[in-house]
Amino acid sequence: MCNELGRLKSVELREVWPNEAADFTPWLAEEENLALLADTLNMELELEGREVRLGFGGRIDILCRNLENDSQVLIENQLEETDSDHLGRILEYMTGVDAATVVWIAENFREEHRAVFNRLNEITEGTFRFFGVEIELWRIGNSSPAPMFNIVSSPNDWSREVRQTSQHNANRGLSETQLQQQQYWTELREHMIQSNCQINPPRPSPRSTMFFPIGRAGFVLKVTIRTSQNRMNILLNMSGPNATAHFNLLDEDQEEIAADIGGLREDEQLVWAELPEQESSWIALRRNNTDPTDEADWPNQHAWLAEKLELFDRVFRHRVQALNAEDWPSEDEDDDA
Repeated sequence: MCNELGRLKSVELREVWPNEAADFTPWLAEEENLALLADTLNMELELEGREVRLGFGGRIDILCRNLENDSQVLIENQLEETDSDHLGRILEYMTGVDAATVVWIAENFREEHRAVFNRLNEITEGTFRFFGVEIELWRIGNSSPAPMFNIVSSPNDWSREVRQTSQHNANRGLSETQLQQQQYWTELREHMIQSNCQINPPRPSPRSTMFFPIGRAGFVLKVTIRTSQNRMNILLNMSGPNATAHFNLLDEDQEEIAADIGGLREDEQLVWAELPEQESSWIALRRNNTDPTDEADWPNQHAWLAEKLELFDRVFRHRVQALNAEDWPSEDEDDDA
């Protein structure tokens, strides 16, 4: 038996991350570190951007997408005790990007700020979620410092959700359809990894949709399977108050985009849909006459999806990054002109 046991020693955050913006935010945005936070929150997070600038001059530390429900997650970092300035900033920023979840990470939470988050979780239950997270660093002997996230404020039903999602799929009572959907995405993910696809596939889930980030808030690539319509879809989805402007700016380049996508087969169709009343629009490549329940045909379907996902990413990623909603005149501006 070993008689010499090490002792945990607390490490000052500033020893490892001297500057919040230059050191801590880039560290947290790395895939393995964001995964550690995601595990703590019981979410599946995909990075959409860091130091994301908003139209009114604000800047979000980290913006992610929760792949379980395709909602946006705002992360604000503070390597010190929480203050009211950051609290006000968080509430302002979350409306600017239509975030459904807010994660405030700090060295220490003041009791009044913890109480605010608790109250916000009470009055917005089912609509928004607010997480207060304290971060610590520990080492044993001369080991490298190890980070630890501690949740100090969470939605009222979060603990119950954690218990539920920790159970095995069989215990969750998944239907045959859900089990087949999860297997469909599992095999697609395996195909993408084995074929060295340039897009990182997320964890499979028992639903008809899978989401892939494209590097900017308000945009996401979606893959959907529609068994009742014998159809698969790959969509560039735009959401938020600027969705109409972004859609119309892309629409101006519709011929060039169609040329970049290339010729379509008889069972393929490129569809543009503007939905201003829903603050959402999308551009989709459909493959018709395809049965997602035909497991013998899955290798062909997965090969098509992987190829077209890479194509959509190539065609749209740089265009999405360059979009500026102010370049599209509103109806009021047209009337004034």
